Amino acid sequence: MYSLYDRILGCFRAAAMGDGMGAPTEAMSYAEILDSYGGRVTEFLDCDRNRIAFGNIPGEITDDASQMYEMIKAIIRCNGDLTVEEAGRGLVEWSNNWPKYYPRNAGPTAREVIEKIRNNEDYLSTAKSGGMYQKGTSNGAIMRIAGAGAIHPGDLEGALHTGIVMTSCSHGTQIAYSAAGAISCAIAEALEEDSDIHSVLKAAVYGAKKGEETGMKEARIAAGARVLPMIYRAIDIVYRADDALQAERMLSDEMGTDSSAIAQACAISLGLFAANDGDPLKTIIAGANIGGDTDTIACIAGSIAGAFKGDAAIPERYKQISIDANPDLDLSWAANEFVRIIEERKQRR
Repeated sequence: MYSLYDRILGCFRAAAMGDGMGAPTEAMSYAEILDSYGGRVTEFLDCDRNRIAFGNIPGEITDDASQMYEMIKAIIRCNGDLTVEEAGRGLVEWSNNWPKYYPRNAGPTAREVIEKIRNNEDYLSTAKSGGMYQKGTSNGAIMRIAGAGAIHPGDLEGALHTGIVMTSCSHGTQIAYSAAGAISCAIAEALEEDSDIHSVLKAAVYGAKKGEETGMKEARIAAGARVLPMIYRAIDIVYRADDALQAERMLSDEMGTDSSAIAQACAISLGLFAANDGDPLKTIIAGANIGGDTDTIACIAGSIAGAFKGDAAIPERYKQISIDANPDLDLSWAANEFVRIIEERKQRR
């Protein structure tokens, strides 16, 4: 039986699980993962072999899901109508509430914006400024985006708007707007009872187009690959592959998985979702093994798959490990609050 609560919780839970499973393999190549772990990673592991997340226990999240959670809380504070100011506050709250990851894991974009906000300086112009590589085009814009889609089930325009608001506080570029639009809209569609793989991908294409259009008018025009052609390329790879594992290899080999390339991360996340037929655990495992920015890709892809299949589709054993490893994440509360806000919005119409 369809349950919006279960779908939203699945979105949040699978994102956190993807982050936790991808943390030990982050920055490794596909070949290095196989060599280091003796095969594909299919379980939660500690991060003692990883320089970036060293010390994390099995299933523990990193900066990705912790930022996602703070943005979810920001949406709840705004009763569903996220403002740029609250999105910025969400970043500062993340830096305060998660000292294990800030400044250790803060990207070049978020770090500068957070310090500007703390000093009561103009951070919105900073969000649109360039001058260095990865500025406004790194994966931070979409690793935390799940709440923007989840608060607008079936409403692509609402998801797009909230996704851009959430992104504009730090990643003020047309590339980030496009990627944020793609993932927000994909999640919004995935939450629908009658959604399918095609409709989710179609929603992502719509969000990428509209996000880019807005960014070309309002944001900084940054150097970098466009998101939409990357999504088309990922879809093509998935349909050329013989199976999900081959699709995983081809996406890694043909598109790259660098943390500075938001267009690739966005497209690959959608590709892994499609290649694994929207199964949350299979999608997360694929993200954790694809190489490069594995925790981010598994987090993003997991959020889409979790929204598509729901929390009930995730094996209990994996869920419990994630819950035990992350006592500061109250995802059930967050999902309940989202449902409350969505229902109240319906009653006002």
